[in-house]
Amino acid sequence: MRLRWGKTKRQSAPAPPPAPRPPAPPGLAVDAVQLLGGRAAQQDALDYRLLPGGAFAAAVCDGMGGLNGGEQAARAACAGFFAACGAAVPATAAALEGIARRLDRQVAALRGADGRPLDGGSTLVAAVLGPGRLAWLAVGDSRIGLWRGGTLRWLNRLHNYRLELDEALRAGDLSRAEYEAELPRGPALLSYLGCGGLKYVDAQAGLAWQPGDRLLLCSDGFADLLPAPALAALLAAPQSPPDLAGAALPWLEAKGKAADNASAILIRCQ
Repeated sequence: MRLRWGKTKRQSAPAPPPAPRPPAPPGLAVDAVQLLGGRAAQQDALDYRLLPGGAFAAAVCDGMGGLNGGEQAARAACAGFFAACGAAVPATAAALEGIARRLDRQVAALRGADGRPLDGGSTLVAAVLGPGRLAWLAVGDSRIGLWRGGTLRWLNRLHNYRLELDEALRAGDLSRAEYEAELPRGPALLSYLGCGGLKYVDAQAGLAWQPGDRLLLCSDGFADLLPAPALAALLAAPQSPPDLAGAALPWLEAKGKAADNASAILIRCQ
């Protein structure tokens, strides 16, 4: 298991790494990366660990840019997920959605050093893996993808304004011209932890988990960093697990100050 931190040539050093984590259970290989990009602070948080019952859990959170306290919100959301998910693989999507709604309330209740509401928020993508099956949960625009048989399938929707624009266009409620006029506002998030009432939650329990599968959890900064061919080459690499930092750093440095925080966890079923 490797945890890597990197930086572009134009930025200050990233925060020191957290304490070492316990190894993944037999049959799993894990790699993780957190890169600062061109941002002044790291507002992503990630963690992975064994649960008391033997399941393996992982989470990536992206603090809301432009909101005060994004870093604190992401840390609280990440820690809160592990506190809420229990000891075993959640059995139903409803149980996972319940976790998301509790975390939304917890993040919305955060206070800053001055005692005022934090005004922060965070996305969340998380997974819990047991023998032969997994459960996953997503809120916001971070991504969770399953690589199987040479194909990457993104499991969750992006909970932003474009989701509603696309639905309205398919339903005939918007003309193509109206759709194109609204599209620049598409990335605006409509559902995230801390908004005080989640509009969208994506979750699935009982998904089959097969030898050779790879599960990628990442912030939008990582998902948007690598072009599709580079991401496919990374996931198809024979080493176990692939080198996330080595693959991402050249693209990060090319973007320079325009690069967002980029965080990812990659889990491979051996």
